[in-house]
Amino acid sequence: MQRQIFKELQNFSGGETICYAMSSIASWPRGTMIVRSQYENSIEFIGYLNAPVLKHLIFAVRLLIRLFRVRPELCIQYNSYFFENLVLLLFRLFGSAYFLAIIIQDIHIEKGVFRFSQRCLRSLSERLSLGLARFFDVVIPISSSIISDFKFDPKRCFVFQGGITEFAEQLMCIRQEPSADIGVFAGALEPYNGVDRLVDRWLNSGIEHTLHVFGRGSLTNHIEQAAKRSDKIIFHGLQPEKTILQWQLKARWNFCLRYSEGLDQEYFFPSKLFNVLCAPGAVVGNDFHALPSSLREYMGIVSDDLSDLANVLAHAKEISSLAQVDQRRKIVHSMHNWRTCIEQILRMATFAGRKIR
Repeated sequence: MQRQIFKELQNFSGGETICYAMSSIASWPRGTMIVRSQYENSIEFIGYLNAPVLKHLIFAVRLLIRLFRVRPELCIQYNSYFFENLVLLLFRLFGSAYFLAIIIQDIHIEKGVFRFSQRCLRSLSERLSLGLARFFDVVIPISSSIISDFKFDPKRCFVFQGGITEFAEQLMCIRQEPSADIGVFAGALEPYNGVDRLVDRWLNSGIEHTLHVFGRGSLTNHIEQAAKRSDKIIFHGLQPEKTILQWQLKARWNFCLRYSEGLDQEYFFPSKLFNVLCAPGAVVGNDFHALPSSLREYMGIVSDDLSDLANVLAHAKEISSLAQVDQRRKIVHSMHNWRTCIEQILRMATFAGRKIR
């Protein structure tokens, strides 16, 4: 996702564009203790000491040093983190009056969690970071609920639910009918993605087709056991995107579900929806919060308990014709690409009197 945003920003920029990022590695002892800096063209993955909390502090300090070195005119942050937000604001206060935007796609706050626990501390950190984000010039959340619930100024916000990635663009380039009556689920194997509900309903409904599941997470054992009980469930585990792409290209049904279990769906949009919307097959999902209204008629919408799953699957051929898929892709490409988001940020910067070269 971040690579796609950076790519679109480079397309607009007449000057130098640099991306600083943190590698996604589990904290020590599950991951390595020292994460060294790595470079990928104009992207630097800043190194850090890989300990909980400390990693973000070290990353933020090293980021601050780089900001003083390059002195940007515009900075776009992806998602909200306390130390990173603090550093960006400090740099604007003491270093450079640059234009500061933040894209908020994920918020890990659970309503009603107050006890002293890791989840509670994470929620507290997120709330503090969002408090700092109010001082950014532009806030781009995935839902209007974030604007109202966290007291952002609506005049400095616009909602953007997410956009297609390079992976989705690859899917979009292939125009063909689905070649196999199979289902594909690809994503984190967590309750909020509903993979356990999907697998259980698939078996309980006696669906004769095969469901292929890709990913890993807390429900891995649940899926593995289901695959052992029935040959209608095939578990592939975590696989490269290229492998998943090949399965999604030929699948009759691709799934994207979302539930408020372990997260609040009003604060956490399933960005993988745009990937499956670009695949040739039918897209099946439940009526989760902020499901784009422009795309509803091009999807198979199931009830939250999936009791009508078999009927929706039977209807899928009507919504996976070449004409329907072409129209679906056209809407996704025009309304849900990161270029439109970058354009709006630059317009707001210009309106605020900032000239971004």
